Amino acid sequence: MAKKSQSQSVGRIAAFVNSYSNTGTGNGYKNAIESFLRCMNGLPKKSENGTKGNYDYELLFDQYLADKKRDHDEDFTKFANCLKAECASLLSARQRMTFARRILEDNGAKFKSKTVRDLKREMKGGAGTVDKVMTANVIESAMKELDLKGRALVFTLASSGARLNEILSLKLSDVDFESKPVKLTLRNTKNKQTRFTFITTEAAQCVKAWLEKREQYLVGASRRNAGLVRAGICGEKDTDSDLLFPLTDSAVNALWENALKAAGLYSQDEQTGRNQYRIHSFRKFFISQLSMAGQKTLAEHLAGHAGYLDGSYRRIDEEAAGKAYLAVQHVLTIGIPPEFREKASELNSTLKIQGESIEGLRVMNENLAAQMVKLENKNMEYEKKLSKIEEEQERLCAISDTFQKLFEKNSEAQDIFRRH
Repeated sequence: MAKKSQSQSVGRIAAFVNSYSNTGTGNGYKNAIESFLRCMNGLPKKSENGTKGNYDYELLFDQYLADKKRDHDEDFTKFANCLKAECASLLSARQRMTFARRILEDNGAKFKSKTVRDLKREMKGGAGTVDKVMTANVIESAMKELDLKGRALVFTLASSGARLNEILSLKLSDVDFESKPVKLTLRNTKNKQTRFTFITTEAAQCVKAWLEKREQYLVGASRRNAGLVRAGICGEKDTDSDLLFPLTDSAVNALWENALKAAGLYSQDEQTGRNQYRIHSFRKFFISQLSMAGQKTLAEHLAGHAGYLDGSYRRIDEEAAGKAYLAVQHVLTIGIPPEFREKASELNSTLKIQGESIEGLRVMNENLAAQMVKLENKNMEYEKKLSKIEEEQERLCAISDTFQKLFEKNSEAQDIFRRH
């Protein structure tokens, strides 16, 4: 049924997936809609011999959208039941359901908000992976087992607070090495709004070292991939990629898990069997470290958690955020002894108090200067009034002199009159 054709133009699914620069995100949507279409058509995920079903999902999708008699809410409820049996946890089922709904809505399908809300509530909970707390010691131990690109990526994740797909979508032009601290412009964000964040001096140095080897890596990766390309298993590697880290999220997860295993730190959740030091834990590390350093609002701002912030802070300028980041970047620096990190925190607290005192004196000085300006302005007003009074006195004196002369002339006239 609906076997995949040999020649086919780009369909709706491919067009939607290709709109995402991050391969992992695009594949997430692709897998979700394929799962939905299998559920709607009663197709098994794998054939009898255990191989993946080779279905023409583009054709199935077109047929589904063309059927105007479909009850999308009923189909979505059916899909939710399919996911419960197919997915390892309710959490992953809920994510796949969300991905499928987005691509369906983008192609004209309509769902009642109540249906979506009820299914989300039903999918909430279940067996979830219990994460272990990511620490600088864990990161440092695993870092020793990584190559240059892996270290640069991990440093970037740990010191920026960005999501993996945001980092993997970074272009070379999105990294500003002239900024202090080095600034990253994140464009492929969860809420589709561009934002900025920073990385530590330690991370910046490692990224620069990676850039010197990046082109060599791309050429090597293309050669290693040549056999798979000839076999038709995958496409050619792009040696002209403008991405800072030309990797897929699955490749990143694999290199991170391998590093943990080599360092003797890998552990799996008993229920889900998943890695307990997940890539997402770098975000948690970033937020918790800055929060403990007294910069919780800055952490939420740079991590893109706009819901935690008031309107005034969302308009914070990059210069002010950069200065605040530089003051606490030591808590995100991996390659320093813990005792030095503690001393740096104490020193930072002392400097912060001194800075507050200096700021207080600066404010007092500004207030005194403002009062001086007011006094000078009042003095100028008094001088102007005094000048007007003096002018008026001179005018009155002139009038008085005139009257005095007239009076004297009048007296002389009276004396002459009496003598005659």
